[in-house]
Amino acid sequence: MKLISFTTDGQTRFGALLSGERVLDLTNVYPTALAFLEAGETGMASVLSAIERAERGEALAGPIRSLDAVRLKAPVPQARKLLALAGNYSEHIREGGRPTHAKEETYPYFFMKPASTALVGSGENLLYPRIARKIDYEGELVIVIGRRGKHIAPENAYRHVAGYTILNDLSERSLASKEEPKAEREQNRFFDWLVGKWLDTGAPCGPCLVTRDEVEDPHALRLRTRVNGETRQDASTGEMIFTVPEIIAFISRVLTLEPGDLIATGTPSGVGHARNQLLQPGDTVEVEIERIGTLRNTLVAEG
Repeated sequence: MKLISFTTDGQTRFGALLSGERVLDLTNVYPTALAFLEAGETGMASVLSAIERAERGEALAGPIRSLDAVRLKAPVPQARKLLALAGNYSEHIREGGRPTHAKEETYPYFFMKPASTALVGSGENLLYPRIARKIDYEGELVIVIGRRGKHIAPENAYRHVAGYTILNDLSERSLASKEEPKAEREQNRFFDWLVGKWLDTGAPCGPCLVTRDEVEDPHALRLRTRVNGETRQDASTGEMIFTVPEIIAFISRVLTLEPGDLIATGTPSGVGHARNQLLQPGDTVEVEIERIGTLRNTLVAEG
């Protein structure tokens, strides 16, 4: 299944993509994507049945609209937590001038982004902040959690995965947090890096949530990022250092994972900072991952 959240007539609704670029409104079945995820296997079965009936032209769960008649939102606009990995592709670490280490000598570095202000959907504009100087793109595969868990064993991790989507982890590489140079403090570099991940509209996500059964192996997907049509990133998710089960197992040692949590799994090499090709207002960024789709957004200067 390919599931979406969208707006029409000023209301945010939950639905599914049908053949022929049609949208089945499922709001009468589950009012939000989060409610669907919280319903677990029952939710999966109910929605799948509604989609199959709609494709056969039988009784509908809700109205059907043309895809171009709706405005996409992030697949799970109500996401409880938005987590993201840093440095999960060796070539990306190297292009940043940092040494790589054997997997056994390190662990997944993860951080949080503010879901309520950062998440936007495919097609929505991204703000180029006034405080920014070096805005960059990072195309990433996202795990969508569908089952609550703590201390999840790697061999049980996929039981907690509802599906996958795409994120562009928009990043400010050199935060202009003061007009004058700041006092030298050991934590400045880390703080500026972290704050540079918290931008409004800094987590475009979508276009859809693809359920786990549609992706046989999340480590065998081609990921490409284009800026104004030029390919900047072209890699396989098989190049990730830490796999989906390992990521889930580690993070769940630290905090409880809940239905609706999103985990971005890191970006491959080819980011703008390494190429000296940072983003500017007016640029359009597309992140495409096979079996999921294409996330497309344009930057506009913050007013």
